[in-house]
Amino acid sequence: MEAMQEETSFYHRIIREICQEDGIDLTWLSSHWLAVMRYDGKVRHILGYKFDLNPAGSCLAADDKYATFEVLRQAGLPIIKHTILYPRSLTEVYVKERNTPQYIADFFAQYNQHIVIKANSGSCGTAVYQVTSLDQVPQILERVFHQSFSASLCPFYDIQHEYRVTILDGEVRLAYQKDRQGENWKFNLSQGAIASQIKDKTLLQKLTVLAQKSAQAIGLRFCNVDIIETAKNELLIIEINSGVVIEHYLEQFPQDYEKVKAIYSDAIQKMFESWETYPHWGL
Repeated sequence: MEAMQEETSFYHRIIREICQEDGIDLTWLSSHWLAVMRYDGKVRHILGYKFDLNPAGSCLAADDKYATFEVLRQAGLPIIKHTILYPRSLTEVYVKERNTPQYIADFFAQYNQHIVIKANSGSCGTAVYQVTSLDQVPQILERVFHQSFSASLCPFYDIQHEYRVTILDGEVRLAYQKDRQGENWKFNLSQGAIASQIKDKTLLQKLTVLAQKSAQAIGLRFCNVDIIETAKNELLIIEINSGVVIEHYLEQFPQDYEKVKAIYSDAIQKMFESWETYPHWGL
């Protein structure tokens, strides 16, 4: 087993402790980005925060904001409108003129001249921009397409609260509210938002149902579901995260260390229960 690099977060500490307690051989690769775990002749991986529990296709769909919108809309679930935008340089048939200034201008006019442009495959609130003037668009798209093959357009919503629900095999394991701070309009804990407990049991039940149905519709066993509450008291799904990040929450609630550890521990246990032993291919 390679010498472990210095641990840098609650997350790495938790994964190490789980493996030690369960007799799992753990090797970190790629600067602690890839965990290779061996137990009872089986090999499992965690890449970043993506666990060997979810189908690859479902992960890719969840990582694509427009695909997520299409899947959940087809399932009849309330989700923020998204549409896809491609670079002007693309001429393939699938683009279907979704790469023109007029396409953006029409969407901008349809949604009260206040929209959001973001990387279609982005995360952690990066490459997400409000647009209140079409003059902003060229510079924003240059930044977004530098990070992502495609962009996603959605209306701007007056968000009162945002909620995150962690699902493992259909069960809610963690749910909390995220509140933005100061002038920052984003609700990402990694960008300074504050987490708090959800005390309203009726609200929690509604969030539970939405999160469970969302995970089922896209086919994920282990995921985070983000849901917003608008000024009109609507609950709308904004995205599903196939990578289950809980460490930013844990930084604010270190007293929940064992609770978070139990979530990851159960996920790892299910990983080793899920598949047959890999063949040795004669090696």
